[in-house]
Amino acid sequence: MEGDFRPEGRGGFTAVVLEGWDGAARPALEALQRMGSACNPSIRSLMELTPVPGAVVTALRRELVGDRTWYGAPYVEHYLRPTNLDDSVYSLRWSEVPGAVRGIGIYRGRSERPFDEADRELLHLFHAECGALLGLPEPTEEGALGVRLTPRERETLGLLLQGLSDKQIAARLGISRFTVNQYTKILYRRFGVQSRTALIARLLGGQGGGTPLRGTSSSIMSRSVSGDYRAGPFFPVDT
Repeated sequence: MEGDFRPEGRGGFTAVVLEGWDGAARPALEALQRMGSACNPSIRSLMELTPVPGAVVTALRRELVGDRTWYGAPYVEHYLRPTNLDDSVYSLRWSEVPGAVRGIGIYRGRSERPFDEADRELLHLFHAECGALLGLPEPTEEGALGVRLTPRERETLGLLLQGLSDKQIAARLGISRFTVNQYTKILYRRFGVQSRTALIARLLGGQGGGTPLRGTSSSIMSRSVSGDYRAGPFFPVDT
């Protein structure tokens, strides 16, 4: 979380969740905290966007800055690359408080494959649907088999129980078939099944009457790096 997210801001951020930033990678994290987020040229590019409260922006490093700018940055040359970290993908959500954002940055080593559009889509999906968890809201219990679902997962599940295909669900929810497939896989894991038939059988049997889960609609403001802001159930960006 950062309270002054602009190139000339005070810098510094509060780490809510850290994973993998230990050992050789720690100096890169400490330098970013000490020097301010703007020292990372990709994050600086995000800082230069026009803030829209509630909007979620997710982008690959190469969509934000070119190789020359990236590898020529002192932070990347002196702190990031010596830790063997290189490619990255970022997602941020602007707060209602001016200048405040919640951001997620994920890095990969030089020997690993670069992030692609599918990685970006999954990070965007996670941040848009699960990012509120970073604000520590009161959890809500789901009525089906004690499983907690996001609003979009409940909507997808309700349509699955109605017998709709992935293509029909995508059209109904205004999302891509790829995204529907990802939601379906998440539901399989949630309920411990491996097929649509098993999912439906377990739910209908578990609810004793075949009543689908009650779904709630969710509208999220999101933006592609090169596109316009728009409101919709979910803006798929392609992990």
